[in-house]
Amino acid sequence: MGLLKILILTPFPGTTNPYLSLFTQSLREAGGNVSLACKRGLLPLWSAIRESGRADLIHLQWHDVYFGKGSTPVVVVRTVMFFFQAFVLRLLGTRFVWTVHNVLSHERQHPRWELMACRAYGRFVDRIIVHCEVAARLVGDAYRVPRHRISVVPHGHYAGWYPPPENKAKARKRLQLPHDTRVFLFFGLVREYKGLKNLLDAFQRIDATGCQLLIIGKPHSPSLGRSLLEQAAQDSRVLTRFEYVPDDVLVTYLGAADLVVLPYRDALTSGAAILAASYGRPVLVPRHGCMQEFPPDAAILYDPERPQGLAEAITRALSAPLESMGHAAKRHVAQHPWSDVASQTLAVYQEVARSANAA
Repeated sequence: MGLLKILILTPFPGTTNPYLSLFTQSLREAGGNVSLACKRGLLPLWSAIRESGRADLIHLQWHDVYFGKGSTPVVVVRTVMFFFQAFVLRLLGTRFVWTVHNVLSHERQHPRWELMACRAYGRFVDRIIVHCEVAARLVGDAYRVPRHRISVVPHGHYAGWYPPPENKAKARKRLQLPHDTRVFLFFGLVREYKGLKNLLDAFQRIDATGCQLLIIGKPHSPSLGRSLLEQAAQDSRVLTRFEYVPDDVLVTYLGAADLVVLPYRDALTSGAAILAASYGRPVLVPRHGCMQEFPPDAAILYDPERPQGLAEAITRALSAPLESMGHAAKRHVAQHPWSDVASQTLAVYQEVARSANAA
């Protein structure tokens, strides 16, 4: 069996997502013959093949745009065309792998259709990849796919990708933050599913003066930004920066923070949690997906079904040993360098190829 030609298909540009860049780079450094294609529209698979040439294996990253987003007619036509292209390529000998980052897209514009498409694609592909054992169970149950057709390949860490953070004292001086308060940080694209309304409500119910909440990121919609800004204005301990924040500024906020709070209502994997841990910051997260696999000495987890769960978790964070927890969080994600991710992914590709040749 010769060197496989791999095509990674994504609706997102590789330059805008560290995961794609690090994933592709690590595969190439491990000896993989890999191309990355960012394609949307009605013919994403064929457009990718025209651009990069025939591939032995196509690895899909993120299905949302292909199966779940847009008006009803657009989604239906786009899904049907995607499957038509995939079936033709399968007849020509191409194999398929799919990394599932979310069971369903976060906005869930057409959840029933999307789930139906995901179940069909889950049965069509040769292998599904997820980032943890919890995700393997959730995806298997949702898509009705047997466990032996799902491979677990951890999400790599982000240490070294962003500029090194300043120490806490310098970062807080730069941001004009008190040196003797506990600083909780949310960062990332501000979207409904990330639970910021719940976070503000929970934080505002806590009667404590020695803490501040920073919310940093660009709102997904102007109306969401306005709503959150009005809510945040009711508490002087809350500071907001609703705009895109470049990497060098983001790491300043990470350097100033004691804890990163990510109160997502739904998530299978969180790149933000991995980024925070990569830079030595513990996380406060719900027991969703892979986030619940953070060890207790590295994260504060809460039950999102409990009405007071988030507020109680914030209260625990006020007295938790956050500095030592940050060290533990960094050790936890450091177990998964991108070189290991690449070797495990290439092993999945080879196993799929061997199974295809034996059939």
